[in-house]
Amino acid sequence: MVVSSMQMLTSPQCVLPEPGRFTRLVSFRSDFPILNDNPSTLFFDNAATTQKPLSVLAKIEEFNRQICANAGRGAYSWSTRLSRDVEDVRSRVANFLNSTTDLVAFTNGATDSLNMVATMWGLHNLTDGDEVMLCEEDHASSVLPWFNVQEMLSRRGIHIKIVPFHMHHTGTYDRKSLQEGFSDRTRIVCLSQIHHLYGMEMDIAELKALIPQDVYVSLDASQSAGHIKIDSESLQVDFISFSGHKMFAANGIGILWTSARALSQMWPIRVGAKTQLLKTGRFDVDRLKLSNIVECGTLNLPAVLSLGAAIEFIERNNISVMADYVSSLTISLLKKLRAFEGIEFAPGIGVCDCTRGFGIISFKFSDVSSADVGAYLDSEEILVKTGDQCQGRRNSSDDLIRVSLQIYNTVDEIDRFAEVLNDAVSN
Repeated sequence: MVVSSMQMLTSPQCVLPEPGRFTRLVSFRSDFPILNDNPSTLFFDNAATTQKPLSVLAKIEEFNRQICANAGRGAYSWSTRLSRDVEDVRSRVANFLNSTTDLVAFTNGATDSLNMVATMWGLHNLTDGDEVMLCEEDHASSVLPWFNVQEMLSRRGIHIKIVPFHMHHTGTYDRKSLQEGFSDRTRIVCLSQIHHLYGMEMDIAELKALIPQDVYVSLDASQSAGHIKIDSESLQVDFISFSGHKMFAANGIGILWTSARALSQMWPIRVGAKTQLLKTGRFDVDRLKLSNIVECGTLNLPAVLSLGAAIEFIERNNISVMADYVSSLTISLLKKLRAFEGIEFAPGIGVCDCTRGFGIISFKFSDVSSADVGAYLDSEEILVKTGDQCQGRRNSSDDLIRVSLQIYNTVDEIDRFAEVLNDAVSN
C-alpha cells in the first residue's frame, strides 16, 4: 500500500525539536573513519547495516593483532583472557536487555536467531493442528523460518497452520486482525518491534494485552536494537532476536534471548564441542543456560568483542539522545519529501499522524522507476535501498525506495539528497 502526498494523514502536533538542538552529535562523524575517508558519500541505507566507530574497529584489530586465540579451548593466558572477555560481553548484553546472562546466547545474526526460534522451539513443541501467527509484511527472516518448519513437520505427518494477521495502512499492526486470529490452538505470535520498511514502532505492551498468556511471543528487534531501549523485563516476550551489525558492531554476530519458560522447552539443532551434556547415561543437554545449547562451536570472537564495544559506544552517547536526533532528522527528511509532486509514501511516518520517527521512510514516484532513481542517486554517491525489500511473502514493496538514517547523518546531507532526488525525478 502506498499513499500519495495529497492523501497523507497529517497532524499539527507532528512537531519535534529542530536538529540544531543536537549539533554536538554531528561530531559523531569523526568517530567513523569510513565517513571521513568518503566525505562526498551519503550513506542512507542504515536499516541494512551501520558503519563502524573507531572503538569497534579497534577491538577487532586488537583481537587479530594482539590476542588471536580460541576462547574456552585452552588453559593458557590468551585463551583464558578471551573467555573472560566473551563473558564480559555477555554480561554487557544482558544489562543492555535488563536480563541475566543465562538467557543470552551469541548467534551469527538476527536471521540465525530467528531460525533458531522456529527450529529449536517450534520443531520440538508444535503438534498437529497447532497454529503460528505472523504478519507476512514483516521481514522475511521473521516469516520464512515458520513456513520452513511447517514443511519439515508435514513430512513427519504433523500439520500446523500459519495464520496471517495484517498491517494497518499507517504501518503498525492491525489490532483487530491480530485479535481475531487467535484460537485455542495458537502457540506463538511473531512480532517486529520497529518495522524494517515502514519504520514504525509497534506498541508491544498494547499488543501483549491482546495475546493470551499461554501464547509465546517472538520479537524481531533488528531495527530497534541501538535505537531504543529494549527491556526484556517490561516487554514480557519469550524470544528477542537482533544483529550486531545494525547497531555499529561487526558483521556475523547476533543475539538470541529467551524467557526462562522458553529455554526449558528448547532443544539444540546443532551440537559440538561446546554443547553442554548432562551425565545421565543417555544423550541429554544441559539447558540451565541458553549458551549451553546454542553455542556449540567456535564463536566469531572478533565480532563478539565488537558487539561489546558497540554497546559501550551506545551507552556512552546516551541512546535516548541518539534516538531524538535520528527522529528529528526523520522529520526533516519527511518535510523535504512532501514537497515532491507525484510522490507516494509506503505505510509509515509519511502517512500517519505520529510524532516520532526512527530514521526509515519508504516511498516511490507514480511515473518514475524506483530502480532508475536509485541508480541515479548511486551515480551521485547517495546510497539508498531499492529493489528487494525483504518482506516475507509480498512483492508489492519491491518498487519502493527506502531511506534510513543514523546518528552520523546530518541535515546538510538531507538537503543535498533532496536536490539530487529532484534532479533524478526531473530527468
